[in-house]
Amino acid sequence: MRSTIAALALAATSGLVIAQTQDQTGPFFLHIKGCNNNLDGYVSACHAGAALEALCYTAGSKPAANLTASFQYYFNTTGSPQLDNGSPAGTLFWRLPVQTDTAPFVEQPLSFQYQPNSNVAAPMFGFDSGSLVGFDDSALFAYSYVDDSTFEPDVRPVPGSYGVKHWYVCWQYLNGYYYQSIGFATTLPPSNPTCKPVEITQELA
Repeated sequence: MRSTIAALALAATSGLVIAQTQDQTGPFFLHIKGCNNNLDGYVSACHAGAALEALCYTAGSKPAANLTASFQYYFNTTGSPQLDNGSPAGTLFWRLPVQTDTAPFVEQPLSFQYQPNSNVAAPMFGFDSGSLVGFDDSALFAYSYVDDSTFEPDVRPVPGSYGVKHWYVCWQYLNGYYYQSIGFATTLPPSNPTCKPVEITQELA
């Protein structure tokens, strides 16, 4: 297991650790607050495969200082688009601890994992290309440049800048693990009956 992670880390280091010297902020926490429900806690990176982490829901207050590694995140906006109100989109990272001669960690970007029989995508930290997200007045959004609900036949749409906040806490089956974790509904309502709507906000460490 460790050799697999180390190999992935070495392969990815040249492309991902560069982001540390660019337009990057962090560390910070991601606070989860229920919308019309009693969920209240923080996002923690939880194991979901070799060098792959889900965004799990952990109830309660911020973790103690010696337990923050799984709860702290970074945000890179280098060369990324903005919403019309100026809020930048970018890539959200978690730092995967590794034991190599070149770095104590590798930055894993967040991307969305989709299932063909569900409209709830699972945000995951791994080594896929990062999905664009951002913070609008500290609230996490997913970025989109088109809204297909406005499409017309033979009329080419004009790209825009959309911040979508369809965040939920759901029980999800992720690569063999069953977690209460963050889900993103691509359409409403979510098909997963366990999903509860939440707002996710950035809190400085």
